[in-house]
Amino acid sequence: MAVRALGIDPGLAVTGFAVVEVLDRGGRINDYGCIKTDSRLAAPERLGIIYNRVCEVIHKWSPNLVVIEDAFVNVKYPKAALQLGEVRGVISLAASNLNVDISEVRPSEAKLALTGNGGAGKVQVENAVRRILKIDAPAGSSHVSDALALALTGLSRGGWFNWP
Repeated sequence: MAVRALGIDPGLAVTGFAVVEVLDRGGRINDYGCIKTDSRLAAPERLGIIYNRVCEVIHKWSPNLVVIEDAFVNVKYPKAALQLGEVRGVISLAASNLNVDISEVRPSEAKLALTGNGGAGKVQVENAVRRILKIDAPAGSSHVSDALALALTGLSRGGWFNWP
């Protein structure tokens, strides 16, 4: 049976996701992308879009684990923190309703695991993900590369995946 993790970089405007499968030698990206919501829609509608799309991805790939980025709160933007909490809530609800284990990973933990530097920048994280998964092309979005990093970190935490 294949072991898969669905990494999710949550956001109300853009939620990045990536499904990584463990292979005998390395890993493979099965699916990735961004769930975008229209800012003209009411928040409940936007959350519904995210919930439904996450459910679709879970149904399609049957991941063993959903790995979601732990909340980062900037006290200057309390409304953004509340929105992020709502997005994380609907993602957690989707995973829970579909009986998939959920793991939370701090951004600094994923950065440290992949690059050796907990304060690594977006480019360093993307380069590490590309090296580990042996992919040539850029992810196309920092949300996707962050989701890939989360999936890899969750798989590593679970003892399913190690990289050199």
